[in-house]
Amino acid sequence: MKRSICILSVGLLFSLQACREHRITEETFPLPTIDFTYQVADNTYQLDYYVGATIKFYPTVSLASDCVWDFGDGTPQVTGDTVYHKYEQFGNFRVTAKANGGEKSNMIMISDIKPIVTIVSDDSICEVKTSLVSFEVELPNPDNLDAIFQWTFPAGTTNENNESVDTYEGRDPGRVKFSRVGSQTVRLQVLMGHADANEWRALETVKKNVQVALDVEAPTLYYAVKEGNLMALKLYDGTAAGIAIDPYDLGVSSGSHPFNLLFKGESLYVLDAGQQFNYVNDENGVLGDGKITVIAKDASSIETMITNVGGPAFQDPFYGCIVGQELFYSDRNTGVINIPLSTRNETWSSSKFPYYIQNNYLGYYGRGLSYGAITGCLAQVKGLWYWAKTYNGNGIWRFADNERLDHAVTDADPVPAAGPLLEGSQCKAFVYDEQRDRLFYTIYDMNAGIYASTIEQVEAAGDASAVAGYMLKFGDGKIVEPIVEAGKGEGSSGEFIGICQLALDEATGDVYFGYRSGNEVKSGLVRYNATTGNLQHVIDDVLIYGVVINNTPSKLF
Repeated sequence: MKRSICILSVGLLFSLQACREHRITEETFPLPTIDFTYQVADNTYQLDYYVGATIKFYPTVSLASDCVWDFGDGTPQVTGDTVYHKYEQFGNFRVTAKANGGEKSNMIMISDIKPIVTIVSDDSICEVKTSLVSFEVELPNPDNLDAIFQWTFPAGTTNENNESVDTYEGRDPGRVKFSRVGSQTVRLQVLMGHADANEWRALETVKKNVQVALDVEAPTLYYAVKEGNLMALKLYDGTAAGIAIDPYDLGVSSGSHPFNLLFKGESLYVLDAGQQFNYVNDENGVLGDGKITVIAKDASSIETMITNVGGPAFQDPFYGCIVGQELFYSDRNTGVINIPLSTRNETWSSSKFPYYIQNNYLGYYGRGLSYGAITGCLAQVKGLWYWAKTYNGNGIWRFADNERLDHAVTDADPVPAAGPLLEGSQCKAFVYDEQRDRLFYTIYDMNAGIYASTIEQVEAAGDASAVAGYMLKFGDGKIVEPIVEAGKGEGSSGEFIGICQLALDEATGDVYFGYRSGNEVKSGLVRYNATTGNLQHVIDDVLIYGVVINNTPSKLF
């Protein structure tokens, strides 16, 4: 009996000792000697610290000594428990409080005053020469300064009485309407200060784009501007007298190198090859930065479809097309990948998104098409794949789906039956007009230019030296000659950005493209006019990557 009691006591002692060894100890941290916070002193714009606002600074610990404040803007220090201060300049300032033998600094960001302008219209869309719009202005004015409002309107703006309105001084310019389609920029300059002393400070000019719709339905062309935004343009020649068509600014960055734009349903797909599109020694396979973005046709929503950020640089998306409910896109020089149109927020990997076709899985490989063949445009034409190459196998390589190999090509594998087009020539971009049976294509090297012919005519011609009769020209006889000279444009051999993409207006047969000029012809947006049979300038002096048309007619987008 005693033995049992003794064993129990030892076990209990061990248990108690373990509890003591594993007990969580409480640490007591010393309170800061000084700390503080701040807020706008009145009930206006509590979350915005504007120039001229009265800001209250106060400590959050008990003070045993006077508190000295430095507001970080060069004004004299002040002493007090709770103090108030106004900043006369915008920017970031370091506020320091000293008390109780210590000091504490916090940053405060002071915003400049900027008018907030809201566009008001009774119509769902602002239609050219019809819809009246007005402007509501909210002006943060914590110092109750005097204000002068100066408005500037685009050419052709009129008021309710059809009187011309170029400028207006006052807070409310009344209701106006526009005679130009596209993004019409209204500017508001506000001066704030003291009227009695004639002392004024000009605030940053506010620019508001009013998206003015066409008065009839027409297709919409989208294009990506270098170092600029995605733009849209209504395609219509029959506007009434006094109506002009300007581009729409969608307010969305084009990206780095958006060589291709695609359109399906209600969405614009932007294939951005990223900052680095030429050769780069990516030994670790981490320099990729390209992506495909899905943007609503009116830019009301933006989503990432797939990205290659941090992946191999050569697997960035370059050129592509939409077939059914899938988007097919090619990388720089290896192959074509297919993904469902519903894909969102994915990161590319070969295991999750394997190649649909690779260079060396085609019967052309080693028989004209070689390793590292640089990619141009990609599309399906008459049930065949057309894949343009501009280096190590120049031409348009055609093949059927059932001619894709499931293994690297061998000598026993046949060459695709259709054969290549323009073999040996750098054809970067093409588009096929099925309704009129015309293939439009660009050539960068021999007889550089843009051409239009039937597919049978290209087949009969063989190479670029024999298609000269199909070259398209401007009305004055000048030709398109894409830039291919090192140091004068983006890119290098086989990758120069001269004409990235051709876009077909299905209703008219017109073809549009962005052109980087290598001759005396101006760069810009160019149109092949099917009615006249000539090229013509649409917009000059703008550098454009991809172009695409939403062929569904509409008044706006």
